[in-house]
Amino acid sequence: MTFTANVKAGPLTLIPEVRFDNTSKSDQFVDGNGNFTTGASQFVLAAVYAF
Repeated sequence: MTFTANVKAGPLTLIPEVRFDNTSKSDQFVDGNGNFTTGASQFVLAAVYAF
């Protein structure tokens, strides 16, 4: 699942994105301790300036 939004502030557009990944296999993702896990999540923020 991915959730994305566009937030406009004048000529600046902020685009936050949150992503959640899940799988039934236990060896697809690695957590911060180096252990295998079945899920992962990410957050990305993009800034676009139009002139």
